Amino acid sequence: MLESFDKIHFIGIGGIGMSGLARILLSQGKQVSGSDIKMNPLLEELSANGAKVYPHHDPSHLPAGTEYVVVSTAISEQNPEYIEAQQRNIPIIHRSEVLRYLLANSRGISVTGTHGKTTTSALLSLILVDQQLDPTIVIGGEIPQLGTNARAGSGEFTVAEVDESDQSLRRLSTEVAIVSNLEVDHLDHYHGLDEIIEAVLEFISNMPAQGKIIVNTDDAGNRLLLERLPQERLQNVISFGLTDTNADYRAVNPQLLIAGSSFDVEYKGTNIGHFELGIPGTHNIYNALSTIACAHSLNFKLPQVAESLKSYCGVKRRFQLIGELAGDVKVIDDYGHHPSEIIATLSTARLQNRPVTAVFQPHRYSRTQALLQDFAKSFEQADRIILTDIYAASENPADFTVSIQQLVEATQLKNPGKEVLYFSKLEDIRNYLLQNLIPRELILTIGAGNITELSRLLVGNSRKAEAKPDNEKQEAKIVYAPVAVTPTQRQVV
Repeated sequence: MLESFDKIHFIGIGGIGMSGLARILLSQGKQVSGSDIKMNPLLEELSANGAKVYPHHDPSHLPAGTEYVVVSTAISEQNPEYIEAQQRNIPIIHRSEVLRYLLANSRGISVTGTHGKTTTSALLSLILVDQQLDPTIVIGGEIPQLGTNARAGSGEFTVAEVDESDQSLRRLSTEVAIVSNLEVDHLDHYHGLDEIIEAVLEFISNMPAQGKIIVNTDDAGNRLLLERLPQERLQNVISFGLTDTNADYRAVNPQLLIAGSSFDVEYKGTNIGHFELGIPGTHNIYNALSTIACAHSLNFKLPQVAESLKSYCGVKRRFQLIGELAGDVKVIDDYGHHPSEIIATLSTARLQNRPVTAVFQPHRYSRTQALLQDFAKSFEQADRIILTDIYAASENPADFTVSIQQLVEATQLKNPGKEVLYFSKLEDIRNYLLQNLIPRELILTIGAGNITELSRLLVGNSRKAEAKPDNEKQEAKIVYAPVAVTPTQRQVV
């Protein structure tokens, strides 16, 4: 376990999670250095705050006297700085050890689960800041209202997004754990849902005896988790939901609005307040409800909690409005990379009563192969579907049998009568969309890879774009179309 230290080096410091941890250690007076494959705004910010950063990896980057080297799961043992640390007998630790260090020295409120972690952590962070509790924050997305994804507070609480993707949560301990939902995902590190549940059970087993476990009991995966939870832990479970009538905290009378939602909350049958949320979608009611359950159980002031939720304006890459094009067309970017997340994103888009174009980049071959048919069905609420190549991340495509062609074909079969198009290059998608805008449509760029660049490409070329009636659309240049598709006339809402 990470203990007392002064000098630490991060390999891959430019990632959203690693940079956040580095920023907190800098604020605590530690000497921080690190490297990544190229310069980016996060590295520039760390450099401005006193870190020594490099836009490439080299053995010479490890300062004399370095006490620990931090890596993420993505860092190869063949990395030159990794090798240098081994040769110099510098302890190499996973980034989760830094998070464990932070949680061990505070009252930890941790959020885990397959979906909703970043939004829930951001909501909690804003609540604690507004309660003037000055929390330490380390989450996987930037909160525009706070201007950061990480901060070193002087208060007793730490809000942490605990990533279950690589099993590293097994090392952590926390005072409060929120489990949003559990589904099959991250099959590069798990064999299935049973193993994911086992990892979360081990995380819970590390908690103090009186630790609070806040669980969405509308979720089938979470119900399996509770069935396996030891009896002595069940007494500390706090349940929440919309449909589970036995849940401790229930959102009732929900109203879904274009730009948000409203609902009442009952605690064990008693109304404890009316809440409005500044971001749309049923999935975000669940996220907000978990934070209300947490805040109420910790005796926070609920009227202030209500104000925080009402004022919340989202996290970058979570249904984020990037800009507008001609014809009242809006470009929205979203990090969704699982079928359930795509469904939630498109359901939220449908609330705006506009045509919806979904542009999706699959993330990881392992996920695409395991959930191919689920992905194909997840676009039901889109009017037009555009797919691009699978983003491999750290995976080798040769290790898998799945291809983007298979996903295109499956999506066409599951969405008969709809435009289902494929382009290899983001620039080709941009050109097609700008030449074939639908008046008032929402264009959603969806995925965890570099698909976010497309949203900026579209907005950056907005002066060239003009929405045209359907009968003036240009035909798409379909690079691969295994099933003959005849695009139908789209209804303009």
